[in-house]
Amino acid sequence: MRILYTIALLLLVAGCDIFDEEEDIPSFLYIEKADLITNESEEGANTHAIIDATVFANSIFVGTYELPATIPILESGNTRLAIGAGIKNNGISTDRVIYPFYEINRRDITLTPDAVTPISTDSTITFNYFSEGITYFIEDFENVGNTLEGFPANNVQFNVIDAPPEDVSRGQSLKIDLNSEANVFYAATTWNLTNLPTGINMYMEIDFKGNHPVDIGIITRDNPSAKIFAGGINPSDEWTKVYLELTDEISEQFSNNVFDIFLESRIEEGQEDRTIYIDNIKFLHP
Repeated sequence: MRILYTIALLLLVAGCDIFDEEEDIPSFLYIEKADLITNESEEGANTHAIIDATVFANSIFVGTYELPATIPILESGNTRLAIGAGIKNNGISTDRVIYPFYEINRRDITLTPDAVTPISTDSTITFNYFSEGITYFIEDFENVGNTLEGFPANNVQFNVIDAPPEDVSRGQSLKIDLNSEANVFYAATTWNLTNLPTGINMYMEIDFKGNHPVDIGIITRDNPSAKIFAGGINPSDEWTKVYLELTDEISEQFSNNVFDIFLESRIEEGQEDRTIYIDNIKFLHP
């Protein structure tokens, strides 16, 4: 009985220590939205779809948060932040990644326990493309002519427009009308992408609006020719950006060395007329 009493007393003392221990009070970081700053002549338009912030504080992983977010951080005083820009990989909401071509935002900030500190004066975090080490191929439809060519199967006239403003992403955009007589849009870039690195990140960015889906993939310009589907864009009433990863599709083409990116959309007999708008196509690789 004395042994049981002693054990109970020890547990009681230990329990008091546990409950009396003071818990850390977190500080809070507020990020309302993200923005992208580009050197437009080299990097193209600053359109983006950054939806997450992956946060490290003093080299400790805090978490990934969908914006806007109030982020609890168990640090106070001067704190070194490193924040990655999160996107939907291939437009899939359950596949979130840090976009590998946006530089990590690093900054010092003073955090106060139990208080909310905005990331900036307007609560916006800004990102940039890496200043070096990226190769860009860009079609923004702002110049005379464009780098899209129709294949024989294509029977649609695709036209560059600059109005009305609600149908233009910025400046000028490409418009594709599908109807019962012109029902197949099938075109590809004419970049002739050669000697691409394999096994490392390669992405296509595209701005899209329309009431019909578009398929995207790569075609090979050398023999044996191949057409490889990579992903699709679902209809959207508003302009949206899609980041489509092409790493595997290109790396797996061991017999080919010249590539381009194709876009394809078609309506079947009896379907209603459809309209698609496209802008700011980019292909990026290290």
